[in-house]
This record gives sequence, C-alpha cells and structure tokens, in this order.
Amino acid sequence: MQIDIEEIKLIDQIRNKDQQAFRSLFDCYYKQLYAYARKFVHDDIAHNAVQDLFASIWQKSNSITITTSLQNYLISGVRNNCLHWLEKQKVRNKYVNDTAIQMAIDELNFYANTEDSYQSLIEAELQGKLNEAISKLPPQCQKVFIMSRSEGKKNKEIAEELGISVKAVEKHLTKALKILKEDLKDYLPLLLALLG
Repeated sequence: MQIDIEEIKLIDQIRNKDQQAFRSLFDCYYKQLYAYARKFVHDDIAHNAVQDLFASIWQKSNSITITTSLQNYLISGVRNNCLHWLEKQKVRNKYVNDTAIQMAIDELNFYANTEDSYQSLIEAELQGKLNEAISKLPPQCQKVFIMSRSEGKKNKEIAEELGISVKAVEKHLTKALKILKEDLKDYLPLLLALLG
C-alpha cells in the first residue's frame, strides 16, 4: 500500500513540528495501535509500545522517511517495540521455558512477513464482534440488515421479498446501524481501519 497525498501533507507538517498535526496523528491511530500491541503484550507494555513510537516520531520528525502507507509504518514501529520487549523478557527468563513469549515473538515475526499484517491479525476478532452484534438485532431488523449488507440487495428488492414497504426497509436499516454503532463503539477505529 502506497502513501497517499493527505498522509504526505500530514508528515510534512509533523516534520515542521506542527503540534496540531502530530496530535491529529496520535488521535487517529492510538487506539488501533494499542489494540494491535495488546495482542502480544500486557496492558502497560502495550501503552508504552505505542507511546514510545509516537515519542520517537516527534523527536526524529525532521528525519522521518515513509515509503509505505502511514498505517503500515506505524504498525511496523509498534511491532518492533513489542518484539524488543518480548526479546528482553526472553533473555530475563532464559532458564524458564516461556512458551507464551516465544509464541508472541513467532506470531509477530509471521505477521511482519505478510503484506497486510494489521488486517490479518485482527480481522477475525472484529468479524466475530460484528457477527455477535448483528445476532442481537431484532429479528426483522437483522434479516433486513443481512439482506442489504451481506447479500448486497437493494432496498426495493428487500421490500418485495419481505412484503414490506421500502420506507420500512429504510427504517430497519437505520435502526440496525444505530444499534451496531452503539454496540461496537469501542471497535469503531479498528473497523474503520479495516474498511478504509
């Protein structure tokens, strides 16, 4: 994935020590990066891995070179910070067979070699959360939502199939989206990253 024009502008602003641009970068990516780090390391270390990355970006802003997408650059930075911490733990625990640490290191290394590591890693979990939220929708609402989003049917087709008005279909979809947005509010940054 190549870096886009908006990302280039944002990076240029950060190179010029624009605090607002940096804050915008932080706000946009912090939750996603934390969720990624949390797959491998515990809570405090995950926060540190992300904060250290942003601190490093700010300190070295004038020499940042990004050739891939901004998201991939940030994911790589967090992945490296997690790996560094896990490797240190492995050295500290060298007399203990710490399988969990080795598994986390192996998984991080595996995803480092896939083209889209971020999506590969969290897609299944997000899909599970989405399916769970959909299953909680009222029956007719759920049916309309699935026909619209999963089966790609137009509102008119859904209305004809279910014997309801197009307006009723629109109401069900609006209701479904409102419920899902509420149920998945903690996952929205991740969902948007996947869909973006």
